[in-house]
Amino acid sequence: MRIPQLTAVKSSNLNSGSLFGVYVNEQGDARKLALGELIKYIQDNFTSPTFEKTLLTPGDGFNETLEQTGLNRWLLLRPTGSLTTGTVVLPAPSVAADGQEVLITTTLQIATFTIDGNGASNVYRSPSVLAAEDSVKLRYESQTTSWYVVA
Repeated sequence: MRIPQLTAVKSSNLNSGSLFGVYVNEQGDARKLALGELIKYIQDNFTSPTFEKTLLTPGDGFNETLEQTGLNRWLLLRPTGSLTTGTVVLPAPSVAADGQEVLITTTLQIATFTIDGNGASNVYRSPSVLAAEDSVKLRYESQTTSWYVVA
């Protein structure tokens, strides 16, 4: 049966057992997928766009350890003047969630900037300077126990 010929259903009539047709490349054919399984797949494979914000207003160099909650973090730096140094300590691999993101933004320059992986195997593409109005976004990958700069 073709999809345009199917009877429409309202979202209020759906439940976790409602079925969808999906094409599975590895199987080479169409299969059924329960809504509950689709929801589980989305939750397991996509990070939350919500970021827990920390506002920091350093006057001199700073060393900020991010909360170890497994949640996405946004560190908003609003220094009172240009900074010579600044260090951000990321969540440790024992508490970082796969796909967890950390966004760091600054309103003023940080001449010597360090991102401490806090026991991670590596922090790839870590910047050594942040310019005024600059930002960096990192994502944690649990299989490699590493942080990657993604933006």
